[in-house]
Amino acid sequence: MPSPRSVRSPRDRRYTVAPEYCGLAGRCFVARFCGDWLGRSATHTGAAGIARAHAALERARRSLAQAQAELDLAVSRGRES
Repeated sequence: MPSPRSVRSPRDRRYTVAPEYCGLAGRCFVARFCGDWLGRSATHTGAAGIARAHAALERARRSLAQAQAELDLAVSRGRES
C-alpha cells in the first residue's frame, strides 16, 4: 500500500508515486496502480512517467477492445441478414 507521503494523481487516484525502500543503496520512487507495482525510478519525475505511460497503454487497450467489440457486432449483424 502507498505510504502516507505518497502522491496520488489528480486525474486518477488509482495511481500513486511514493518513496520506498527497494533494496538499493539510495531511495527509490515507486509507481503503483491499485497498489500493484509498475516500476521504480531514482526520481519522482521518472516514477510519474512510468505511471503516465501505463495509463496511456491502458487507454489504448480499452479503445482497441471497444473497436473490436464494435467490429464483431457489425460482422454478426451482417451474417444475420
